Amino acid sequence: MEKPNQFTAEQYITVLTFTYPHEAYIIKGRLESEGIECFLKDELTVQVDNFYTNALGGVKLQVRESAHAQAMEILIEEGYLKEKDFQPSAFWKTMDSLTSPVPVLKNLPLELRAAFVLACAVLIGIGVVWIVTGT
Repeated sequence: MEKPNQFTAEQYITVLTFTYPHEAYIIKGRLESEGIECFLKDELTVQVDNFYTNALGGVKLQVRESAHAQAMEILIEEGYLKEKDFQPSAFWKTMDSLTSPVPVLKNLPLELRAAFVLACAVLIGIGVVWIVTGT
């Protein structure tokens, strides 16, 4: 009988992004002191040349999926995140209220619904220009 594999391939997810690695070290240490395993993605690349940070999207502080909720609580507690950061903007609230009643769109993610509305607006604009100019 085979022994089950004790190691699972748990995903790391990004909880916060920094411009430079030294900005992430303090909160990384705080999370690790709480027993949360952390990883700084792209840390070494940015250390080699700081100008790479913009191309890479910064240094990403990542934690295991299972520790995500605990890490988010600590980030809020330490002032790195605010509760308002988790609230949708007025644009997304309006987009949701306008597109959710449409049967074809209601099952799509909100981002796809917005892209669909934008594509329709562009096509209508092109049609109006075509009719007005007569070409």
